Amino acid sequence: MKTITRFAPSPTGHLHLGGARTALFAWLQAKAAGGKFLLRFEDTDQERSSSDFITSINDSLAWLGIEPDEPPIFQSKNLKNHKKIAFELLESGNAYSCDCSQERLEEVRKAQIAKKLKPKYDGLNRDKNLSHEEGNVIRFKMPQTGTTSFQDEILGNISVENKELDDFIILRSDASPTYNFCAAIDDREMNISTVIRGDDHITNTLKQINILNALDSTIPKYAHLPMVLSSDGKRLSKREGAVDINEYRKSGYLKEAMINYLMKLGWAFNGKEIFTQKELIKNFKISDVNSSAAKFSQELLDFYNNHYLREYEIIALYEYIDNNFLLPDKFAKNPKKLEIIDLLRESANNILQVVEDLSFFVFNPTLNEELKASIKVDRDLMINFKEELNEVDFKDKLLIGVFLDSFLNKNNLKFPMLGKPLRLILTGRSKAPSITDLLFLIGKKDSIQRIDNYLET
Repeated sequence: MKTITRFAPSPTGHLHLGGARTALFAWLQAKAAGGKFLLRFEDTDQERSSSDFITSINDSLAWLGIEPDEPPIFQSKNLKNHKKIAFELLESGNAYSCDCSQERLEEVRKAQIAKKLKPKYDGLNRDKNLSHEEGNVIRFKMPQTGTTSFQDEILGNISVENKELDDFIILRSDASPTYNFCAAIDDREMNISTVIRGDDHITNTLKQINILNALDSTIPKYAHLPMVLSSDGKRLSKREGAVDINEYRKSGYLKEAMINYLMKLGWAFNGKEIFTQKELIKNFKISDVNSSAAKFSQELLDFYNNHYLREYEIIALYEYIDNNFLLPDKFAKNPKKLEIIDLLRESANNILQVVEDLSFFVFNPTLNEELKASIKVDRDLMINFKEELNEVDFKDKLLIGVFLDSFLNKNNLKFPMLGKPLRLILTGRSKAPSITDLLFLIGKKDSIQRIDNYLET
């Protein structure tokens, strides 16, 4: 059987970390087997579904390089067929019409809870053979004996006694089909061989297997991914990881870093940390995914992003930054712009940091009263430093370094006594690249001007 996987997001929100990982693993599973990866938008919830979310999800997947092998499928386009099959199940006796009111269902639920029973439909209409009237629902007739079992590709054998399962609704009172029914039918018609999704879908899988059995259809393989949790083992929040994938792109995270990081959320191979796309396709197996929950780590994501920032060809990186971020016009004319970016990327977690740090190479810092007060340096010393600096050849960075060493020795100074105040004067920041790099990349004229600005205050 040809490997065909799918990613089936609901377009009721943006693509987040967990969804991106699911899509990536499904894509890799297909590519590793020489199969197909499909994208299906489960957009039957018309009130909450949005074309903006569809665009956002498509953009996120395209940025990550997770491209479907066929145009996206929209579940809402198959509603006529969903309804047709629901009535076929009704005709075959695998489903039944139910006219229970919401009030009655609520009373049954409360009574079951009071008896500490699992709330579910009590089967009142299961064997009544009611004719289907407008306003009735259609319920799937679950087996009442035996078990529903499947061998999960990640979690191993999963088996549930059928008596624990509910006669769930497949067609609502307004004749709209439900999620579990639509998903099962669409997986069948798309010839999906492996369903990869979060472990919050395990109960749904049990329902969908029974639907497919009733239709005498091939049952796909299933792989349920454990959740991605926060660093403290709780549900991800927007403060930690649960943000739109596009927000990572806008913050200057590279797709190569994001792909490598997503892989680390549950998958590993021979202790390697860095993978090319070709290596991932060659080595990935869904069965190698860890069965325990992964934990989000901003530090690890930053590690990967810094790695790829440093690996980029510097010209290509500049072009990427120029195309995706707003750079000061003055910077584009700077003959040392590539050297500046090359320096800043060494310690940056993302491109946005690089862009923000460009400012002190382009604009003179504003020395407010608080900053001035924090600059502890002898005024005469700084005047002397400026005068001697003016005689240094700035064409060679090494000469600037030699001058700094000489000046410190001559004045019997330890480096922090000069370096700390000078860094504040040049950049307005306490943390910045080395003084030698700063002087060289800012240039003699602007460096002296900034020292003069300080001395004039």
